[in-house]
Amino acid sequence: MRRVATVTLTAGVLLAVLSPARADVGFWRSAGLAGIDAFGVYRSRPAKVTLSFFLKDTKKDGYRPAVRFSFTERHRPDSVHVAALPRGRARARWRTVGSRNTGHLYAQECTGRWRGKAFRIKKCGGWRRRY
Repeated sequence: MRRVATVTLTAGVLLAVLSPARADVGFWRSAGLAGIDAFGVYRSRPAKVTLSFFLKDTKKDGYRPAVRFSFTERHRPDSVHVAALPRGRARARWRTVGSRNTGHLYAQECTGRWRGKAFRIKKCGGWRRRY
């Protein structure tokens, strides 16, 4: 009975430690640019990174907040995503961004305006490495 329990426990520990499906999870928060409040969680797996975050406009100045993300990985071009609040009266919204590049994540807070279907950036803070 003890032998079966020991083997079962050892197998469970080995599977948990050596499992390739392990994911790194972390929290990030914006810092720096006035008028933007953004925070969220990222989940990094071996094949994909998913970032879910809340973006809020705290300044009523006519500009919409946005966050620009750069996902990097060796021997691949950087993947850059800009996630802005949509036009209209929405002052806050949950957003999700993903990428196949899993090396590092950099975030930059920006403000800008919508021109047709394109978002034009006016001002940005500095790039900050998240992982």
